[in-house]
Amino acid sequence: MESKQTLRQIAQRLLLHESRILDTWIGHQWNAWQPPGLTRDDLRTVFGQMLRNMLANMEAGEPAMAIAELEAAGRELAARRFPFEALIISIHFLEESYIPLLLANSQHDGLRLMIAMDEFLHAALAAIAASYFAAYRKELLDEVEVGRLVQEGLLADIPTQVGDLEIAHAYISAREKARLGGDFLDLFRLDSQRIVFTIGDLSGHGVEAAADSLTIRSLFRGFMRENPDPCSAMVRLSRVAAAELKSDQFATMLAVVYESNGILRIVGAGHPYPILCDEKCRFLEVPGTALGVVEEEAYISCEAVLPQGGLFVAYTDGLIEARRDSNQFGEERLLDAVEAALHTTARGVADHIIDESLRYAAGKFIDDVAVLVLKRQ
Repeated sequence: MESKQTLRQIAQRLLLHESRILDTWIGHQWNAWQPPGLTRDDLRTVFGQMLRNMLANMEAGEPAMAIAELEAAGRELAARRFPFEALIISIHFLEESYIPLLLANSQHDGLRLMIAMDEFLHAALAAIAASYFAAYRKELLDEVEVGRLVQEGLLADIPTQVGDLEIAHAYISAREKARLGGDFLDLFRLDSQRIVFTIGDLSGHGVEAAADSLTIRSLFRGFMRENPDPCSAMVRLSRVAAAELKSDQFATMLAVVYESNGILRIVGAGHPYPILCDEKCRFLEVPGTALGVVEEEAYISCEAVLPQGGLFVAYTDGLIEARRDSNQFGEERLLDAVEAALHTTARGVADHIIDESLRYAAGKFIDDVAVLVLKRQ
């Protein structure tokens, strides 16, 4: 664990923004899943006490006491039937709430503090898991549906319309009882003229994969806000992923900057090629190495124009890898499906390509699927 002095420095910075962190944390939790028997005010009381105790003990140079307080909070939430996976993901929602504040001033110092805080929270997570399991084992074993609901929260709040863009997105779990996975989607504004979309797929499933994908999404947001160059942001993200992901883990990702004049600036990191429909539908070859494989030194931005009435489709590989016997749905069938739905809405395109892939695979995906469709009106 990092030194007490580093944790004290983190606490002093975050205590200045305690109310803002709490509001953001509760907002993420409430949007992802509203726990039965707990109102938003209840969450504010419980989470507020957790945050206050944690930061106060860190500032006092007592990280062990901070973890003990979190263990006690874990037992209290278990007694109130707060689902285990929602509890663990809530800690990662906390990470998303404070990361921009740690990165706000100095990039180098901010990353150092962020990594130190991440190490501390991983130790806290282990302690919370143990205390929760001891207090309420059945909740850990039986809860499954919360996985789907929290996953929806991880996909970010993506509107159906932004400016002249009609937007549709979808996430389909491959598991019969939906569980957390590593697929992720995001949308955020850089300024009044530019919107950023990301779609990605981190290897693995479960709480850890979902949490890591949330971290990747949040880091890319932060890097783009510091320097709105998607190539530079992807290089920085590649360095973090190569250093922090497990040796057998990697992530693919596609970042798209949409400008108000219809220009698309696209950067890829080992992700399946997207489809652009202007005069005809075609795959855009976007090069780039997957995150976590090597520390990529440069990424290339591809530029395209999305005309009025044009369509852009991005997806994770679960869509084209849907199987019938030994054969995959594949890129050619996907392109045919997009062309068949070209004159419908963005929602209609998303639904049609998912339905076609599912129909080909006899109604069962072997991997999670995320889809993003943009249509310029």
